[in-house]
Amino acid sequence: MTFWQKSGILGMNARNLLYLARYNSRANKKFADDKLFTKNFLESRGIGVAKLYRAVKNHADLTSEFFDSLPESFVVKPNRGFAGGGIVVIVRRKNGKFITAGGKKMSEDTLRLHCITILDGKYSISGTHDTAIFEEFLSPHPDFRKLTEIGLPDVRVIVFNRVPVMAMLRVPTAESDGKANMELGAIGMGIDIGTGRTTGGARFSKFLRKMPNGEPTEGFLVPFWDEILESCARTQDVTKIGFLGCDFVITKSGVKILELNARAGLKIQIANRAPLRARLEKVGDIKISSWEDGVAAARTLFSEKSTISTQSPEKPVIGIFENVILNAEPPRHLLAKIDLAAEKNTISAKFFDESAKTLDITIAEKRLKLPVEKGRVVGADLTLGGKFLHDFYIDPNKKIDQKTQKNFVSSVDEKILKNVDEKLAEIDSQIKLLSWINPQNLAEQKSLFLAHSSFSPRFFYRKCDLDFDILRSDLKKIPEVNHELFPLYRKKIEELESKLDLIEGRDSSEFFSASKRVFGGVNASAYRWAVDFIAKNQKNCQPDNSKELDTKFATEVLKKYCIEHKLPHWKIKIVDESVADIQITKKNTILLKKGAHFRENRLRALLAHEIGTHVFRFENGKLQELRIFERGTAGYLQTEEGLAIWNQNSLKLNLGEKFLTPALLVIAIHLAEKMGFCDLFQYLKHTFEIDDDFAWKLCVKSKRGMSDTAKKGAFTKDSIYFLGHREVEKFVKKGGKIEDLYIGKITIGDLKILKNFEKLQPARFLP
Repeated sequence: MTFWQKSGILGMNARNLLYLARYNSRANKKFADDKLFTKNFLESRGIGVAKLYRAVKNHADLTSEFFDSLPESFVVKPNRGFAGGGIVVIVRRKNGKFITAGGKKMSEDTLRLHCITILDGKYSISGTHDTAIFEEFLSPHPDFRKLTEIGLPDVRVIVFNRVPVMAMLRVPTAESDGKANMELGAIGMGIDIGTGRTTGGARFSKFLRKMPNGEPTEGFLVPFWDEILESCARTQDVTKIGFLGCDFVITKSGVKILELNARAGLKIQIANRAPLRARLEKVGDIKISSWEDGVAAARTLFSEKSTISTQSPEKPVIGIFENVILNAEPPRHLLAKIDLAAEKNTISAKFFDESAKTLDITIAEKRLKLPVEKGRVVGADLTLGGKFLHDFYIDPNKKIDQKTQKNFVSSVDEKILKNVDEKLAEIDSQIKLLSWINPQNLAEQKSLFLAHSSFSPRFFYRKCDLDFDILRSDLKKIPEVNHELFPLYRKKIEELESKLDLIEGRDSSEFFSASKRVFGGVNASAYRWAVDFIAKNQKNCQPDNSKELDTKFATEVLKKYCIEHKLPHWKIKIVDESVADIQITKKNTILLKKGAHFRENRLRALLAHEIGTHVFRFENGKLQELRIFERGTAGYLQTEEGLAIWNQNSLKLNLGEKFLTPALLVIAIHLAEKMGFCDLFQYLKHTFEIDDDFAWKLCVKSKRGMSDTAKKGAFTKDSIYFLGHREVEKFVKKGGKIEDLYIGKITIGDLKILKNFEKLQPARFLP
């Protein structure tokens, strides 16, 4: 029986379904993908990592002075790289050239160009803007000289349930250019968990008894083996990544973690000639109470040496038509037609990369790099010549099962969508719209304005340090995905582009139109609804005469409410300047304006509005597999604020002017399009008989984003409270269920797209 016929082999689909989907959350994957964050996290917990010299985010930083400041030897890698792509190891300098681990010479300009490709996202998981990391070059332990004189060997250990279940030593070769990357030609050597000795080797899926220098692949003792086992088990314990790949480098002085991998590959099985799934199942149900117990269990369970025959495995069988993955950024699923008589490989023009010299594909879980030409392909996406497929058996009778085809396409699309999801969440978190729109000098301008009623406030704003070109470029690189949820992402991309226009258009003629693209405007009908609402309710609106509470008391109430609703991780922070008395952030923080006072009724309403709506939907969104439910789909805020008004009004409390505020904001925004600040203030104050402080707040909300408030124009965001409430009322009248809106930060309209999506988790936090 060959290795490939053994039961317990873990395939990619089984790995994704049984282990990654169940044990590795998106937060786990984000943690492991971000090498900078991982490095800082582990170092702060006493786990050894390579020293960081510099993290470069912008092209302008790649100056000659910068390269001169680097030490004689170093490593440059992409922060969010995968499969070892983009890593360059510089071992020394000679005559103004950088010498790589593979002995190649690189000029400063060549190295700079490589760094630029890293920044532009060529090697990143999502294919968008990345950071270039320059870190310490680590010299290998002297024992490794027995195996190779080139590059830096590393050790990968798969850890599950705190138990190191399988390990391999990856040894660089000249063909791999000194990199410990099996895809490029490095040799993988299985390691006996109990003894730390190698059990054999493999290269490009072929088993080896000897290294290129003649040394046997069996019996090499990996230095510091006990420390490696302890480090990997301890690392899983602190990171909580369920299915974890730990990559270590071993120096003369000890062990350091190179990186973590939440999507560890499966070639470790080939190196060990042992099935991984069988080992994972063996430890899956064992109760392991500590990382020390995990190491002990590993030594007991997996200390037998491999006895599998070293004969070559059988070739994979493929048919005349096969699913393949085009290893591009992003990956694409293609249908390949195998032509036994073809003298060349041909790919459809829409998939042809003019800059690539070879076709990089994965077929039957084997990665190939083949010559390719652009041409017409009938009935498929590419044609592969039989002469290029010596490592496969070709069975003309083998058919593609429709279910297999569907699962293949679905799994690739799912992966691409998750990459898109992560990238959009990253861009969204950088934009922080209101931090650029809220004035920085409110107190000063309010004092001047109330003292001189003809004075139009002049607002100042934070200097914006967003790199608009990079962010727009990243958004344009987001690929279309054949997935049922991609319409949500298409709308989100458009919204983020409009938000960038809005921020960049501060204090310009473009600001108002950009605001309407993001938040909508106030048309004549909406204005009349608001006016009618005020006319109907203003006389009967009872003032809020409940007990007045100071900021300190309000803080204690908020803390108690959070604890009662199982939200102890939410913190309260007092801020000096704020447009609103209370705000919710996406960093588990509730902001309270310093010196703010609250009536008891209003505070109860705010609990329902801010925590019972914003926080609850945010927490439910974090339960979902995709971050868009946590960050918010395009336009989610109108549904969210409408739901918040619905929740606070359901308490039937006397809120005084606060009950009228949403309608008055619609009126203020509509009139701000036609009036300057002073005229708007006087009109609101006298028409609706409100005090100076209330009129000031309405005017600020509708004029923020402008420096000269005497000009006509409006920031339309705050119309969403009143208009969103009307939408929620209509939704409920038509039989809609409020709890359906609590699965995350979504819009009412999104429910149509989500109706048949089976992976949604039910809402845990409900009012």
